Amino acid sequence: MNDNNLPATLSDRMAALRQKATQAPEAWNPEPGDALIGILIGHQKAVGSYGENFQILVKDEVGTVTAAWLTQWLKQNLQSQGAETGELIALTFLGKKQSPAGRFYNAYSLIVDKA
Repeated sequence: MNDNNLPATLSDRMAALRQKATQAPEAWNPEPGDALIGILIGHQKAVGSYGENFQILVKDEVGTVTAAWLTQWLKQNLQSQGAETGELIALTFLGKKQSPAGRFYNAYSLIVDKA
């Protein structure tokens, strides 16, 4: 037990949660040509304008954590490139594109650096 009469593991968990709460990730709202570059550190569940979904978490070179919505395209491309936690990624927003069927969608490019 520590000074607060909490088991060390619970105290450690509470301290980690407190730190996490003060470092909430920024939501990525890119303009065409913007790139999110950093280390893939994980994912989280969040609620957005389209309901509940997952976001990937990317930490940049100064330690800022940014959350980007995990679209089906992004999920498939992360998998096909074998992206794993701890690897460097570059996600670039290419803007709105139109499919052959006439639907508009957000287009991205993804590079996974598997150093």
